[in-house]
Amino acid sequence: MKSLMRAAVIVAVFTLSPVQGVAAEWKLVRLTFSSGWEALPAVVAIERGFFAQEGLVASGLAATSAEAVLNSLQAGSTDFAVVPQRTLLVMAALQLPVKVVSMNGWGTEMELVVPKDDSAVKSVADLKGKTIAVGMGSEAFPVLVRLLNRASLRPGDVTVKYLSALDLVRAFPAKNRLADAVLESRYYTSALVKSDQARPLLTHQDIVQTLGLVGAAPLVTRKALIETEPDTVQKFVNAWAKALKYIQQDPQDAAGLLMIFFHRQGVTVPEEMAKSWIGMTRYNRFVWSPADIADAEYNGWGLKEGGILKVLPKLDGYIENRFAEEALKKLAGPSPASR
Repeated sequence: MKSLMRAAVIVAVFTLSPVQGVAAEWKLVRLTFSSGWEALPAVVAIERGFFAQEGLVASGLAATSAEAVLNSLQAGSTDFAVVPQRTLLVMAALQLPVKVVSMNGWGTEMELVVPKDDSAVKSVADLKGKTIAVGMGSEAFPVLVRLLNRASLRPGDVTVKYLSALDLVRAFPAKNRLADAVLESRYYTSALVKSDQARPLLTHQDIVQTLGLVGAAPLVTRKALIETEPDTVQKFVNAWAKALKYIQQDPQDAAGLLMIFFHRQGVTVPEEMAKSWIGMTRYNRFVWSPADIADAEYNGWGLKEGGILKVLPKLDGYIENRFAEEALKKLAGPSPASR
């Protein structure tokens, strides 16, 4: 009997009218996101019910590769996608019909570290002829090219080595070192520093001071969805803005959700590590500014200079801020004069 009553309650909840606070018709949207820490806003939006508040059923899936996301967006089997900025630049270079509608965070902290016992390397210029490791498909690669350029070096003056996430945190063993330096987000380099394997050659603050780095990560959608279902896009971005704000307001709970997300993939993340990860990316801006766009295009130059792209990507026409601007108005609520 209790089971039947529970079922009746569930059915009743999902058939309530909008006047009673629950959407009468639910709209399905398909969201693709990373299997790493970049998935946090998506996980929060799903698990804390922000999509449901907007009458959306979000079918979330962790991406297997950037290529899979590109193909899925083109085919229409993905409506929204959280992608690295590097993937956005590839989309722009290929002139794919997508639009950026918000951020997935910005200012992710990066460091350039070298083995602690290597006292000879004192600047980026001293890395000429050496091997520098970055992650596979990493956001750090164009940053490296930009740093080399500032030191009057070219990508060909160093050897760039791509390492897996596991190898990045053990790049400097006493014997058979995997690289002479590592440039990556502090999600990886902090482990090297804390284990006494490495010292920062450039801290995150140094890199920001040198490059003015922003590193905005995009939330994208299909251009066709904006044209045919702008209301759905608005509802999605409303939920997204709520999730970003929630991370700021309750980073401890956000860290717990991130731990659960990783544990479901078979990876155990200690609580203190998850909490520290929350602080390594900022979630307090949702609208792309001219500075965000200029920084991204500078990274596009880095990808072209480094031989990753054949053409210089431009983001003209790819940024659609109106949905995020409207979502911010809703978050702020009515002005005192209108209450």
